[in-house]
Amino acid sequence: MILFAGDCHGDFVPLIEEAGEASAVVLLGDQEPLNDLAVELGPGVAPKTWWIYGNHDSDYLDHFENHKSMADRNLHCRLVEIEGVRIAGLGGVFRSKKFEVDQTLRLAEVDLDCPQDTREAWIKLRRGGRAYPSDFTSIFPDDIKAMLALKGQVDVLATHEAPESHALGFQLLGDLARAMGVKMLIHGHHHERYSATIAGGIRVEGLGMARTPEGFFWLGQGLGERV
Repeated sequence: MILFAGDCHGDFVPLIEEAGEASAVVLLGDQEPLNDLAVELGPGVAPKTWWIYGNHDSDYLDHFENHKSMADRNLHCRLVEIEGVRIAGLGGVFRSKKFEVDQTLRLAEVDLDCPQDTREAWIKLRRGGRAYPSDFTSIFPDDIKAMLALKGQVDVLATHEAPESHALGFQLLGDLARAMGVKMLIHGHHHERYSATIAGGIRVEGLGMARTPEGFFWLGQGLGERV
């Protein structure tokens, strides 16, 4: 069984207690580790954990840097297959100063090939060409393009941001999920546990904080939830 966990916000004890029988763990952002993430998770959980960034993972440099020991487990714009379930991740949030998106913007309205809108171009334009942690906890058009390259290959899309099923979610993420052909989208960010179905028959699971039972979602083979 695969365990998806919502925002930990620096408290990993409930996650470690929950994850004992999991074959894999997927963290949905806002880990905010106060120490090395692998140390926080411990030897029983870290080796089977994948993660994506949330918006608060760049609030403090230490939170950002403490992910580096598990950089090879960053699921952002990547696809992994676990127990026959194909999972891809899209970390970060939409930030208007980097990629101007409102809740109603549709995928067809986004110029995915504008060379000035890539993460790399944004960094190069900054004085000194310096990268900031928030550059990597923000969604850029090239991230959307990278996810679209996985069309037809993904069963579950793990995100920090929410699609239109949430009052503060984005139509663009729902469009992305439909374009990719996913069956399910699981997200964190809003600390609210709910289940919904959006256009295209895509099941959405929003998770609460990982310090409560509402912060966890179990997924098995065939995308069946554990009772």
